[in-house]
Amino acid sequence: MVSGRTTVLAEVTPKKRTVALREADAPRRRDASVGAGPDETRWAFDVGGGGWGNGELQTYTRSRANSFLDGHGHLVIRATRTTLPRPGNADEIVYHSARLKTVDRFAQRYGHWEARMKIESRPGLWPAWWMLGDNYPVVGWPRSGEVDMVEDYGFSAVESSVHTSRNAPSVTSYSGGTANDSTFHTFRMDWSPEGVAFARDDVPYAGVSWALEDPNVPIDPPQPMFMLLNLAVGGTIGAPPPEVTFPVDLVVDYVRVWS
Repeated sequence: MVSGRTTVLAEVTPKKRTVALREADAPRRRDASVGAGPDETRWAFDVGGGGWGNGELQTYTRSRANSFLDGHGHLVIRATRTTLPRPGNADEIVYHSARLKTVDRFAQRYGHWEARMKIESRPGLWPAWWMLGDNYPVVGWPRSGEVDMVEDYGFSAVESSVHTSRNAPSVTSYSGGTANDSTFHTFRMDWSPEGVAFARDDVPYAGVSWALEDPNVPIDPPQPMFMLLNLAVGGTIGAPPPEVTFPVDLVVDYVRVWS
């Protein structure tokens, strides 16, 4: 939030780049934004199901039921669960959510990346703020590289990771984490030619220095990377148990990137 009046997801100055969620410079405009979507000139949607490479259960939509502005300066990505009766058979459980990305709109190599978010930690839910190389649409994963600024696997902890490939399909990874209490926190990543470091509320908790000669250390991703925000359901982390109450939200105050 800039001067307490503008909610942003990456503002454009010589040293700071911001992908706008929307602008709201008065309470009346904030209220009017309730239920609106993010700025699609800055953010695109992934849609559909199929597991997304991890056996995930949700179908991603563009619906305002799954991504919307709450009128208080926040973007909400919401996972929903619907039970469909099937006479004579077990009920069908259907999950919907949203996945936003800046591909073809914003990508950068190096810099200071920061987001203030409230991440609900629930079993079977997988919220994430992360990046893929901007060559992903051409070369796919893992050649694109991946940096996960923050993920939560439903165990009241967050993890930050780097995944790169020297010779696909092999992958070299680094990860580190810290506790999560489902309240607002500011997550930060600093990416440079020397390495990458992660912090929460200005307290460092993970990082790795690039070491090209060490095959056990990820390489420095060689291309600009675009961002993604999503809330997945199930997959390799396991399905949500019946006692998990839906909807479940990932609430984003802002995302900012400095060069």
